[in-house]
Amino acid sequence: MNLQDLVYFNQLAETLNFTATAEHFYVSQPSISMALKRLEKELDTVLIDRKRLHKNLRLTGNGEILLKHSTHILQTVEQVKEEIHDLKNQIVYFGFLPTIGGHFLNQLMPHLTKFSASMKFIEEESSDVMLDLVCKGQVPLAIIGSDRPTFSEENLLQIPLKTEEMALWVSPDNPLAKKSIITATELQDELFISLAQGYTHQRIFEEWTKNNQIEQLQTLYTKEIQTALSIASSTSMVAFMSPILVKDRPRLVRVSIENAPHFYISLIVNKNYNNTSYFQKEFNEAMIEIVKTINN
Repeated sequence: MNLQDLVYFNQLAETLNFTATAEHFYVSQPSISMALKRLEKELDTVLIDRKRLHKNLRLTGNGEILLKHSTHILQTVEQVKEEIHDLKNQIVYFGFLPTIGGHFLNQLMPHLTKFSASMKFIEEESSDVMLDLVCKGQVPLAIIGSDRPTFSEENLLQIPLKTEEMALWVSPDNPLAKKSIITATELQDELFISLAQGYTHQRIFEEWTKNNQIEQLQTLYTKEIQTALSIASSTSMVAFMSPILVKDRPRLVRVSIENAPHFYISLIVNKNYNNTSYFQKEFNEAMIEIVKTINN
């Protein structure tokens, strides 16, 4: 089966228009027709119903089946090309959370000049998502935040980097801004802004409210950290956030929490990462040593 025929077929399945498909690839319309005929002959079936008017083409049931599998095949081929390209060019991967990882870049990069031209960030906003990617071997290593000081996963190497106390962040106009420290019971009637499900902060927040027996807390959830901070700085709402996520925010005042929960930041490395090249291993070892130095 010709891969280019599958490429043409996938585009034709999307447009259901021979002319538009041909123009997309800068080829003649007969080239698209011949590709479709070759596929239909090889599979001994009709893939596109061409009995109707030209503008009303539609996939047959077998065409839908081919589209489902050809999409996966072409995605796999692209992934293979990318991985081979990265291996040839000694690309190294680093799981990167802009909010957390970005905080340490100025300490890391001066020691990683050998890899700077070959580094590829795999970016996510959620530490939970990144942890899952590292555990599954899709990312070799990453800096993440967690609500637990240590990980139990056997395939993970963990190097602690920083521990922070969670805090409240309010606008200077909020009465809470005048307090240096506050107890959980004093917050019963406050309106909170917190990160949504899937973020470590949300789990820490809910555990904190449960442990302090705060019931029916009024909370607005968002998936964007900057959204949460913007709302807290411009309203009377209270943001529950780790200090590392709050920077360059003159319109926010930190209020400490009595018996505050902690946010643990670590470098995690998948010890069994399947696609580890020699260059990636060298990068991993360099990162581990740098993080140990920062931690000390």
